[in-house]
Amino acid sequence: MVLLPFLLLLHLVGLAAFVGAAFAQQRFMSLSAKAGLATALRDEYERLAASILTKVEVPALFAQVFTGVVVIVLQPYLLQQHWLHAKLTAVVLLLVVSHLEMFNARRLVRARAARGDAAADEIAARKKRHALLGAVSTVLIVAVLVLATVLRGVM
Repeated sequence: MVLLPFLLLLHLVGLAAFVGAAFAQQRFMSLSAKAGLATALRDEYERLAASILTKVEVPALFAQVFTGVVVIVLQPYLLQQHWLHAKLTAVVLLLVVSHLEMFNARRLVRARAARGDAAADEIAARKKRHALLGAVSTVLIVAVLVLATVLRGVM
């Protein structure tokens, strides 16, 4: 099985890209909410957050899903492991949350472009929602990591 180590490497690279992008886009979005920030910088932070989500975070998550499915196809006995079922559940939830974050960030950018500061209330609500989704995403990432490492041998 020469393919398996390569697939696991791609899976881990996807994880690193996903976690890095998730952190970066959350950071940019939180920086854009600071008071007294120049308008151009605030708008750019929001665009960067939406762009990172669309171009890095979600594709990296799909790369992880694809490589994970191939690993399971190559090693079907893994489906008998209880930890994997819990991990797959967390991954499905992570897919949903990442997409909700992406849609939210893109709508925020569109509202800012279309209505400017007139959309301030909607944008503030979207930023709060984005922070909540980021917190949920963080919990799910920790759950996936714990299930794949610590609980793998216990369950």
